[in-house]
Amino acid sequence: MFPKAVQAYTLDGSRLEPLYLTASDHPWLRALLDLHDRNVGRRRRDLQAEVARGVGEPAPAGKLRMAAHLIERMTTDRVASPVAPRRIRAALFRHAAAHDRDGALVRAATELELPPGDVESFLFADLPGERIVQPLGELLGPAALAARVNAQLVASLLQRANHVRITAHGNVRALVRHAKLVGLLCVFELEGDRLTLQLSGPYSLFRRTLVYGRALASLVPRLAWCRDFRLVADCVVSDAGGASTPAELVVAKGDPLEAGRELERFDSGVEARFARDFGRVARHWRLVREPSALPTRHGLFFPDFEIVHRRDERHRWLLEIVGFWTEAYLRGKRDALSTAGLENVIVCVDETKACGLDGLPAGLVVVPYRRRVRAKQILEIIESQGREAAGRSECAQT
Repeated sequence: MFPKAVQAYTLDGSRLEPLYLTASDHPWLRALLDLHDRNVGRRRRDLQAEVARGVGEPAPAGKLRMAAHLIERMTTDRVASPVAPRRIRAALFRHAAAHDRDGALVRAATELELPPGDVESFLFADLPGERIVQPLGELLGPAALAARVNAQLVASLLQRANHVRITAHGNVRALVRHAKLVGLLCVFELEGDRLTLQLSGPYSLFRRTLVYGRALASLVPRLAWCRDFRLVADCVVSDAGGASTPAELVVAKGDPLEAGRELERFDSGVEARFARDFGRVARHWRLVREPSALPTRHGLFFPDFEIVHRRDERHRWLLEIVGFWTEAYLRGKRDALSTAGLENVIVCVDETKACGLDGLPAGLVVVPYRRRVRAKQILEIIESQGREAAGRSECAQT
């Protein structure tokens, strides 16, 4: 994502307007890519100096900063020194303690088997500006570069969001799958074929804000899967005077953003491993992948699995694997499930993705995990609950 100093946008009252790159920017983007190619094999600071002088085509300053920043991040480099610069510095500084400048250079060169002039030339060759620019790792044209800059700009602005609301029509299940894949804190609502997602923004969290912001931004390219969409984010940005001010970011169908790739059958490796492991240990239960969404007072509940007893299908459990979470988020989920009369629900939470300062709420079957949901632990929970229910039934009959 772009640092704040690089992000290009304007404020129209409280409306935040990203300065997207469009087809009109392709000429100077082509010149920027050509300039990079001409500087392959030179020092990175030489490339930066040329960009600062201009690319040879008229280019808006803010947009140019973003494109140059992205290319610099994509560019690999190498240290052009026959001896590791840290070894050169260590030898030179050691000899400098007992000799004058020329004497230290000669003795360091003798020790390292280098000409004395190379000791100075390669002394700081590992600094970022002294590294040698390499070719881009992929063929990139102006249109592809513009799309990537636009995606990074939106991602950077969403990092400042308190709350995000998305409405989408058509192929919305794929959108839900991706939101669950990356573990976003969200509530789903469905009216006809219109899906609404209410999402927490990074600014509303206490922990994991950068990682969460990246996860939130990854949802944007997937919006293109939908027939129509509109994203509204309540952000905090800097005004012309540098003061923080609330602003509304709107991203909608027709904005110059690329579509992301489709997902695999399983939303994540965690779910795939759980399905495999559970099938091995639970002979009397079958696992149903992505059962139908269930309505609650606070929106739709999308369980990841339904666990059904093979001999008595009245015995059923729902299981959801949650990524990022806070105590308030889980408490809201507990209340929604309770008011909807949904029982026998297990929620598995990733211990490494706690975004709040509180612990787990009471009144909800929560199973913490790290990297892997333990199938045997889940099986023990559903079978022990089944034994307790059978015991209560026998007591009632007697």
